[in-house]
Amino acid sequence: MLAGNIIVIFGIMRENVRSFAHALRRRPAAATTWCMLPLLLWEGIIILPFQGMCYVIACLYGYSGPLVCIARRDYYGGSGDASSSGPGSNLAPALDMFYSLVLLQCGLYVLWASWYLSDTRARCWREPASIRGRTLRHFALDSLDSGSWEDMLSGVRFLDAFVMQGEDIRSQLLPFRLRIQRLIDALGWRQPADGASMRDMMREAAARILAHLAPDIHLAQFPGAMECISFLLLQEETTRTNEMILQCLAILEGLALDHHNCRAICSTPGLLRKIMAPLSSANLINDVSNNTEWARVVSGSFKVLYSLIQAPGKTSRRLRREIFSNKQSMSNLECILSHGAEASGLEELQMGAMEILTELALDPSINLAKETKEKLIMKQLQIFLADGEGVLKPLKEMAGRTLVLLSTNIESNSALIMTVQNDVSGRLTRILDANNTTTYRTIAAQILENLCAHSDLDKQWVKETLLPKVLTEILSRKRVAPENGVSPPRNNEENHNIMSTQQDDIEIQETSSTADQNKSSDGGSEEQTTTSKLMQEAFLSLALVIRDKLITAEDFDAAIKKEGLGPGAFVAKMKTMVEENCQETAESLRIVKLCGRIVEPMMQRDLYAQHFRNTEFVRSLSKASTIMSNLESCMLFAETDFGPRNTVRLTLSVLKNRALHLVIV
Repeated sequence: MLAGNIIVIFGIMRENVRSFAHALRRRPAAATTWCMLPLLLWEGIIILPFQGMCYVIACLYGYSGPLVCIARRDYYGGSGDASSSGPGSNLAPALDMFYSLVLLQCGLYVLWASWYLSDTRARCWREPASIRGRTLRHFALDSLDSGSWEDMLSGVRFLDAFVMQGEDIRSQLLPFRLRIQRLIDALGWRQPADGASMRDMMREAAARILAHLAPDIHLAQFPGAMECISFLLLQEETTRTNEMILQCLAILEGLALDHHNCRAICSTPGLLRKIMAPLSSANLINDVSNNTEWARVVSGSFKVLYSLIQAPGKTSRRLRREIFSNKQSMSNLECILSHGAEASGLEELQMGAMEILTELALDPSINLAKETKEKLIMKQLQIFLADGEGVLKPLKEMAGRTLVLLSTNIESNSALIMTVQNDVSGRLTRILDANNTTTYRTIAAQILENLCAHSDLDKQWVKETLLPKVLTEILSRKRVAPENGVSPPRNNEENHNIMSTQQDDIEIQETSSTADQNKSSDGGSEEQTTTSKLMQEAFLSLALVIRDKLITAEDFDAAIKKEGLGPGAFVAKMKTMVEENCQETAESLRIVKLCGRIVEPMMQRDLYAQHFRNTEFVRSLSKASTIMSNLESCMLFAETDFGPRNTVRLTLSVLKNRALHLVIV
């Protein structure tokens, strides 16, 4: 243990010369006498005093106790005479041998420390760059390969500290199956009673690391892994802590992202019963209201259950039916749904209850009561439509996303959304405004799309209120004033010749109506760009459904005209949108396809046909098809991203060929 701690301390101090070593490696010619000054300081100020300190520690560790006892010789019956016949005289030879071994061990520690420090010092003098890259993280990772549990504990605790600080260590651990196996084995490690403290530290730290790695772990590669993981929940030891249970649940939640892992979890004897125990408890509501720590454990249990029941396959269907058939479980879910967050601020628990009930409602083999569905939808609407800061952002987003799921391709649920609360469509439309977050606007557009597709909305209201707001977001732009200061005239339906098309292209400069829809001046983050594209996709998809299901083509043309755009400007805008999204990303692929589907029926109409020819819209679509063909093939083969709208199923090549035919005709 002492040796491991010495290495750790030395590793930290050694980090101080990394920059110097790096400089020497980049410029070897600079290694003159004056350039070696930092190394001399390292030698004189750090190495030698630290080496002396190691000797002192070793001497105190190995010599102080034995020397005191040997000097006192107080194990000879109290007289101090070895020849006396006291009760301890028979122990003298054994104790002398014991202390001799202790002294020998201390001497070995001193020799080892001296050799290690001397070797490191020699390496620094011989080749300063050789210490580059040897960090505390490397020491911690190498400790997992040690045959000593004490050394491994030191490494695991350092890795745990990295994880708790938000560091990503997956790339250093996932390629090494043996290291992950040792972490898994540590969960089920049974140390004798006198080592219980070290055992618990090892388990808790290893559990946090494995929770960090769990989404990328495939249990089939680690035989016996589930026995070790489930041991944390199935053990009956009094030393088990809530933190350890939470970490075990976090591991299971991450593992459940792989449906193959779900089968292994559900087939582990006794584990599923333990996970479901809080949900089926008769005292659940009272317990979580009075014990915040227990509420965290219950919330963790709900997260694991949700991950398991949304996986594809028979295992998840069987688990959903098991939850539904348990009256106490259903009663607890409904009670938490109605009162959980208001009673104790248990938002995470309420989120879990909504997610589980949503999965039950989406299962066609489960006949969820209409009253339960109404309660679920009512609560989700109350949370998502709430104004102000009274609702936490994660809870509001989750309520909106579950409403999207419930209203997708299920007419009865869309009808419930329209009836359980007044003016739902109007309140959702107000969320489309630019003063709301991108995420809220995206969710509201998705819900409205489902309502347009599956419920009886007022078509006049859609034409006069909803569609203009959607087109404002899609076709947002600003006019560029000419050099002579005279504002150019707007196009009208009659003025749509070739000259007007070219003028539209010059006058209309497409911009976003909100700052978060464009990349910022420094390029913007990838996450922000993806979120912005998801919103763009949602608005395009909503416009397509409105045009195809609720209004006429003439109404759509009139709405575009109200936005101040002529046919040529509209075509130029759609072409620009296609060109801006010629990237190999799923979001860009969907946006290009939606643009193609929106303009397809417009290409054969006299109002737009000439503009499509003049702007070479089909050429832009063909370029996008070439760039995205590889991504599209992969997505089709993997059967991913079809979703309720089957956006990917209609390939870009088909859209391009249709458009080409319409333009030629």
